[in-house]
Amino acid sequence: MKTHILSKMALTVILGVGILNAAQAYSPDPWARQIIAACLILEASDQGERGMIAVANVMNNRAGGNPSRIYREVKKPYAFTSLNAASAGRTGNRGYAGHVTRASRDPNWKIALRVVDRMYAGTLGDLTQGATHYSLVNEHVSWMRSMRLTVVIGSHKFLRKS
Repeated sequence: MKTHILSKMALTVILGVGILNAAQAYSPDPWARQIIAACLILEASDQGERGMIAVANVMNNRAGGNPSRIYREVKKPYAFTSLNAASAGRTGNRGYAGHVTRASRDPNWKIALRVVDRMYAGTLGDLTQGATHYSLVNEHVSWMRSMRLTVVIGSHKFLRKS
């Protein structure tokens, strides 16, 4: 009689038990979570939860769907207008603290934190159809020429490379 040793992965597939995906296996530290939520608030709180989800979709799309890269994308200089002062180093040793303090006073703060959590859990559907950029609907700038409009949500238009 032959004895077969199955790997945990094979057993999981055979039994139909779910495997954690990369998004479920990674979560940001509390400060990174707050900075990302602050960005959602400062960029789209006036657009409500749907608008903040769309901005989170852009963050995730820029990170290539890799949750460990989202925070890095958010902190890139000039990546998100509302964080430009901090991401470009113009806030001195205060860094992102002022942004987080201001955003945490917004009535949508708890919603923004939940959106961040859902993004990292991999349960946020992509409302933007793969958009990596967005702008105000009435704004037309040169970098948009190589982009394709995917959707308009509130007062933002979402775009991706053609």
